[in-house]
Amino acid sequence: MVDELDRKIVSFMSGGVYSYGELAKLCGVGRSTIYRRVEELERKGVIRRKVMAVPDFEKLGLSAVIIGMDMYPNELERVVPFLKEHDRVKLLWKTYGTHDIVLAILCDRDDIGSCIHDLRKELAELGVTPAKFDVSISISWEKMQLRA
Repeated sequence: MVDELDRKIVSFMSGGVYSYGELAKLCGVGRSTIYRRVEELERKGVIRRKVMAVPDFEKLGLSAVIIGMDMYPNELERVVPFLKEHDRVKLLWKTYGTHDIVLAILCDRDDIGSCIHDLRKELAELGVTPAKFDVSISISWEKMQLRA
């Protein structure tokens, strides 16, 4: 079970890179408590890494491509595992609302068209034809905050 302190730790860790000492100050507990809690969160599978860096994708020449897809029910079971393993897919959500699936892929700024085309081709090879395939391409990153 995860308690309020664990949630605080995960929230801060998701927002940037902190030492155990810095996390201890932010959470109002001792460094050894933070160390034990982080180890336990890893063991439970709540977190996968202790350190995180948030790159500036614009400076790296990358654009995020956000894709929303409506799927036929029999295809959803096949497409989610495929997308979970896909190297370009960085974020993947099963959703209710306008789309069944929303995903973010990173593409070289000069290769966005090919990137989208390749994903459509791979879906077709899988035998999947989304009922709807909407694309939005980032032109700039205005905010990226992973902490709740």
